Amino acid sequence: MNVKPWSTVGPGTNAQVVSGIQYLLRARGHVVPVTGLYDPATTAAVTAFQAGAGLTADGIVGPQTWPVLVVMTQTGSSGDAVRAVQQFGLLSIPGDAPLVVDGTFGPVTAGRVRFFQESWGLTIDGIAGTETWSFLSTFLPGPRPWPLVKQGSTQETNWRVRAAQHLLRAHGSAIVADGVFGPASGAAVTAFQQTLRATELSTTLGQLDWPHLIITVRQGDHGDAVRAVQTMFPSLVVDGDFGPATDAAVRGFQDVFLPPADGIVGPITWHALTLRAFE
Repeated sequence: MNVKPWSTVGPGTNAQVVSGIQYLLRARGHVVPVTGLYDPATTAAVTAFQAGAGLTADGIVGPQTWPVLVVMTQTGSSGDAVRAVQQFGLLSIPGDAPLVVDGTFGPVTAGRVRFFQESWGLTIDGIAGTETWSFLSTFLPGPRPWPLVKQGSTQETNWRVRAAQHLLRAHGSAIVADGVFGPASGAAVTAFQQTLRATELSTTLGQLDWPHLIITVRQGDHGDAVRAVQTMFPSLVVDGDFGPATDAAVRGFQDVFLPPADGIVGPITWHALTLRAFE
C-alpha cells in the first residue's frame, strides 16, 4: 500500500482503468469485450480468473488480484497486455496525441512509460511491471495518489528530492538536503516511518508517509519546512523565510490549480505541488 497504491475496481465502474483490466483479462485468455464498463461479462471473467489463480473469487479487482492479473511488458512485447498499457494514452504534455493502441511495445510506448514513471517517482526503466501498474490502476475519478521518493533518486530525476530532505530535517533528521537521496536519506525515511507504524518500513517515501511528513506553512514562517516549499518553485531563493516572494509564488500556483488562493501551504496544496502540473 505504501509504495504500490493499488486501486479497488468493481462492478458498475465506468473508467479508463476498466479497459486496462479487460485487456489484461484477454491477455490471460479470458474472452471479454473491451468497453471500459465493468459489466457482468467482466465480473464473470474476473471471478473465473481469481478462481483459477487461487484468489478469493469475488469479481473485484483489488490489491490482491492486481499483482497476479498484471502482465509485465517492455520493448519488444506485443498483444493485449501491451494494449492494456497503451489505452491509458500516457500523454507527455497537454495536447499530446495519445498512444496508438496497436499492441506493439515500441520506442514511443517505452518513452511514454518512462515519462509516466518519472512523473510519479518510480524506477525509470520503461518496463510496465507491477510498480508502474500500481499507479496506472489509480486512473479513476477521485483523489490521486502521492508520488514516491526512492533511495537512489536525485533532484534531476525526481524534483521532490530536496523537498523531501528538508521535510525530514524539519522532523529532526540531520541529513543534508543536497538533492541526492542516498543511503542517509533512505535511513532517515525508515527512522521517520518507525515513528508512525511498525510495518511497511522501507527507504521509500510513499502513501502512508507524505500526509505525516508535510508541514503546513504560511507567510511569516521560517525553517526547513519553508525551504521544502521553496524548492518546488525554481524562481525562489531557498532561504527558509516565507516572505512576500514565497507568498506570491504560492498564491500564483493556487490561483491556477487550487482557487481561491490563500497563500497557505497545507495538505491540499502540498499534494498538488508534488504532482505534475497537468496531472
